[in-house]
Amino acid sequence: MQRKEHDPARDAGQRAALCRLRRAQLAEARRIRQAVADACLLTPARLCSRRRPAPLAEARQVAMYLMRTRLTWPTPGRDIAFPSERIGWLLGHRDHSTVLHGVAVIAARLASGRQEDAYLRHMVRTLDATLDAMYEAEGLPHQQAA
Repeated sequence: MQRKEHDPARDAGQRAALCRLRRAQLAEARRIRQAVADACLLTPARLCSRRRPAPLAEARQVAMYLMRTRLTWPTPGRDIAFPSERIGWLLGHRDHSTVLHGVAVIAARLASGRQEDAYLRHMVRTLDATLDAMYEAEGLPHQQAA
C-alpha cells in the first residue's frame, strides 16, 4: 500500500476553492434575504430586526425556509444542507433552534393544503421562480439543495 504524500500547495488550493464556494453561498443567502424583504415590502434591516410581529416573523421564517431548502454548504468530500447557525446569523443573529423551528413551521404550512395558507404557497413559488430567473439572467446554475 502506497502512502499519499502531503502536498501543502494542493491542500491550500482546495481550501481556497472551498472558501470561494462558501462565499458564493453566503452571497446567495443574502440575495434570498433581499428577495423576501422585497416581496414583503420590508427592508433587509427590518427583516433582521429583533421585532416579532406576526407578519415580520412569517417573512423571516420564509427566508429561513428558502435558505435551508435552496442552498448547500460545501465541505470536503460532499455538500451538506446550509447550516442553521449561518441562517440565524444572516437573519439577525438568531439561534439555530429558532431557524429549525421557522423552517419546520413553513414546511408544515406548505404541506397542510389549508386554504388560509394558499397565499404562503403562492409567495414561496413566486420567490422560487424569481430567484431562478435571477440565476438564469446572470448565467449561474440554479441553487436547489438536494
